[in-house]
Amino acid sequence: MSKEDLDYSLYFDASKNSWVAAVSLGFDGAGRRVRRKVSAVLPRKWRDRPVEEQRAQAIKLLNPKVKKLREEAEKGIKTRTNYRVSDAVDDFLAHGLKGRSPGTITQARSLADNQIKPKIGNYRLKDLRAEHVDLWLDELAEKLATKTIVQVHNLLTRTIRMAEKRELVGRNVSALCETPHGQQGRSSTSLTLDQAVTLIKACEGEKFGAYVITSLLTGLRPEEARKLLWEAVDLKGKPPSISVLRADRVGGDTKTPKSRRALALPTLVVEELKRHRTRQDRQRLEAAEAWQEHGLVFTRDDGTVLDPMRVLRGLRAITKKAGLGTHWKVRELRHSFVSILSDGNVSVERIADLVGHSTPSTTQTVYRHQIRPVIVHGAETMDAVFGTDEPTG
Repeated sequence: MSKEDLDYSLYFDASKNSWVAAVSLGFDGAGRRVRRKVSAVLPRKWRDRPVEEQRAQAIKLLNPKVKKLREEAEKGIKTRTNYRVSDAVDDFLAHGLKGRSPGTITQARSLADNQIKPKIGNYRLKDLRAEHVDLWLDELAEKLATKTIVQVHNLLTRTIRMAEKRELVGRNVSALCETPHGQQGRSSTSLTLDQAVTLIKACEGEKFGAYVITSLLTGLRPEEARKLLWEAVDLKGKPPSISVLRADRVGGDTKTPKSRRALALPTLVVEELKRHRTRQDRQRLEAAEAWQEHGLVFTRDDGTVLDPMRVLRGLRAITKKAGLGTHWKVRELRHSFVSILSDGNVSVERIADLVGHSTPSTTQTVYRHQIRPVIVHGAETMDAVFGTDEPTG
């Protein structure tokens, strides 16, 4: 085949020991010529052959690649030669999670950094095949829980979907794959009464002691506790109470309208919050100009909102001190609250009110839009269970 028979430029790149086809794909919106290159390295046995034979073999190897380039150009696909899965993931994390909560973004970054990039991130996106994704998912299934595999597979699918919309890839191979079942995840558990008493004692002197006691004895969701404001805390009222009006979620609202509720505080929580406020006032003075005032009850050292991982580490430091191990999750303080109430013969209806749950009927129909009157049942039960004689009201 002569040079005139080709509709692309062909040359040998000695620096890379490869033959290169430079293909003209028309003009872009600014009137500039679009040129793309593909390359092929000849097998060693061809390297001692005459140049014309090498050239002919290079053409055989390059023609399919050139054809694919032209087909992609006709479909509007603009994948860069070295655009890899890791690049697509980075683009998705930067542009595909707008408006999501900090917790969601942190989780997505963790999944990407630990499960996608190290395993399949080096594949060129255009070369990624469904069998590659299947093998990767099967490998994950040998050690991860099913819920985690679903999350990470969904992240890859959404990543490639965004690349597909931007005409960087022809099809979403991840969407063609089934998510396998993984390992059995650890079921949520709750503290026994004895364990709860031990945990409360271990909170003394601990940075996150007030957070743990408040969450355990009121049943606040973790995202509600992180955004609890001092202005929503009434320690002098009759009864003392907190108003749950916000949560660390997109938009700052609570999970459901019924989650907006006012709760009477057990005496243990009242006393702990008083001590906590004193410590926070001292911390504010020590931080000086570094302090950022947001009116939050539970904060980082500079007054800003806590992130979930910081709270988890704080909880596990206390459970370790209490001899309860380091496997506990923050949401299990809420589960423990429900369990203790149930053991105290509190009705399911009252428990639902306290934790801000909707009954099946109200979930399907009407949500409550106004804060309920202060609910005292939880505080009364906690005072009774934990041996506090002082009345709530």
